[in-house]
Amino acid sequence: MTGKFAVREDVTARFEEGAANFPADRLFWVDIRIVDVENALMGQVASLRKPVEVINAESAAVGDPDRLRRVTTLVCDKVLDMYRNPERVASRTQTMGEFTDTRSFGRAAGLSTTITFTDDELDTVRLRKSRRKVGIIPVAPWRIAR
Repeated sequence: MTGKFAVREDVTARFEEGAANFPADRLFWVDIRIVDVENALMGQVASLRKPVEVINAESAAVGDPDRLRRVTTLVCDKVLDMYRNPERVASRTQTMGEFTDTRSFGRAAGLSTTITFTDDELDTVRLRKSRRKVGIIPVAPWRIAR
């Protein structure tokens, strides 16, 4: 099972301990989660529902040939986030004697078990619209008559 935008090797290559150290018993889980993340992403960004060749052509037409690389990166990052924090814990407190260490992760919306994307993440993978080029007419400063 492979994803449309990412494969297991893309995820394990981004693993901080190296691809060789990624647990072999979790590779099938990675394959499933890649598909889950891609489906959630395509639900949010309609232009990603098209065939990859069409996405590449449309992206290149508006001057954004690296769009699919950003999609792959986002999918891999989300899968690794789910691997590192499967319960979507937003904060953790650890107390040792008189010292307390509190760490917060993400945002409150990340508490659900659904796959969520921030607006900034979605903006990085949306198809950019080609804008009309607005020119500036050079004008010489006017003189004050004496």
